[in-house]
Amino acid sequence: MRRKYFLNIVILITILMAIGVNIYQGDLSDNEISDEGITSEGYTFNTKDIAPEEKGFGGHIEMLVTLEREGSIKDVRVLAHSEASQYASGITEPGFLDQFKGRSLRDGFIVGEDIDAITHATISSKAVARILETCLQKIDAVKHDREYTREDRQVLSLDEDFYITVLVITFLLIAFYLKFNWLRYTGLFISIVYFGFWKANFISMSNLGNIFLWRLPDPGSNIAWYVFIATGLTLTFLLGGFYCSYMCPFGGLQIFLNKIFRSNIDITPALARSLRRIRYFSLWILIILLLVLDNSNIVNYEPFSTVFLRRGSIVAWASALIILILSLFHYRPFCSYFCAAGAFLEILTRLGRKVFRRT
Repeated sequence: MRRKYFLNIVILITILMAIGVNIYQGDLSDNEISDEGITSEGYTFNTKDIAPEEKGFGGHIEMLVTLEREGSIKDVRVLAHSEASQYASGITEPGFLDQFKGRSLRDGFIVGEDIDAITHATISSKAVARILETCLQKIDAVKHDREYTREDRQVLSLDEDFYITVLVITFLLIAFYLKFNWLRYTGLFISIVYFGFWKANFISMSNLGNIFLWRLPDPGSNIAWYVFIATGLTLTFLLGGFYCSYMCPFGGLQIFLNKIFRSNIDITPALARSLRRIRYFSLWILIILLLVLDNSNIVNYEPFSTVFLRRGSIVAWASALIILILSLFHYRPFCSYFCAAGAFLEILTRLGRKVFRRT
């Protein structure tokens, strides 16, 4: 038991060190620009040179932008990005980028109003819009010999996603405390539909990886994502297993599939304990890969995005189908034996029990 707690503490210390290093590196970024290259004929620039502090989910979305002489966008194309390919492949497509052509500071850059977001890639879509708008604001400040300020930036956007997320989590908390099965299954169904198929929100290794690397989306325009992640992690620590049992859309999907056949295939306790070690072994390996390669996409192995985004390779679909078929005959096989994010959440649960002396 002491050895297990020691390993859990080592994992958390490693993660906290990674977060600290990346916060420090982020504070070192230099975002000053000069007026060199800004002429009456227009300006071509790399967004990473102008606004390195503005990032997407996986880091800066590097774009090459050409402005007209009056300051409107003539052309834009993505040079490089580290966004998850399952979500954000559309940010490089002309159908999305062409929306920015002809726009200037006089026009809006609000995603959902002025710009159509890519389905299931709202965070990345907002990041592109925010990066371009910030670059235009900085260039305009240089041209007019004034200091750039961030006062015009949107501070906080409490949109419908925020309110729906709060309502759903509140319902799940009520179900947790009342302990009525019908309430729990209703909440899980809502979670599958809204958090899963509609918003594609889940605590995955990719999401945790971005947190460990301190690559977070803009809080002002993505408050619903922060509420979902922070609530899932905090309530798991305080209540024990809350996210996995009540919030996780993929866990809920496995539970409902298991209800189809009521006769489960049982395995011996010894085999179950051995299989559960796979989660912790995977967590260790993925954290090492994450820190060494500095890329959260490396740790994206879960079937979540394949199922809920309906995207993925043949291998990804084959793995997802195997897990779903196994769920018909065994209770939550992926959660129990293969989910590295679940192992991290279990560490939080055990620490919570240790702190609050829960049994």
